[in-house]
Amino acid sequence: MARRKEKPFPMAARSGTVSPMKPAPAIALLICAACTQEANHIPNPLALPGQAVTAGWHNAAYNARRARVSDHVTAQHPAILSEIAREGPTPQLTKAMDLARVPKPRRAALRAGLKSDIALYRADKEALTVALMVHGP
Repeated sequence: MARRKEKPFPMAARSGTVSPMKPAPAIALLICAACTQEANHIPNPLALPGQAVTAGWHNAAYNARRARVSDHVTAQHPAILSEIAREGPTPQLTKAMDLARVPKPRRAALRAGLKSDIALYRADKEALTVALMVHGP
């Protein structure tokens, strides 16, 4: 029997597709791209485990701080609203800003913004918590 001569890419000839890329060059390319000092969207794969742990700690700290701010805003909502609306000392609003870690130089501008949107914050305690947290670190 005569043996048939096979074509180098029998599937490519029939289906019109090209042979798939081998995974080793693709992985090497991704690793090299991840190790650049330029801004890119591919993180360094060696740093991923540490970044995952660090992100978990940061998220836990943020969530705990947000819960403290939310509890204070919920408990002191009428007092905070009256302090936003009037001039003078603001112990409850100051405590809420302290809990949210709003920097002192930004507090006057934040208070002015809260005052301009007071109707929203009267209706929604969560919106007030979000406004405080956004201005923190």
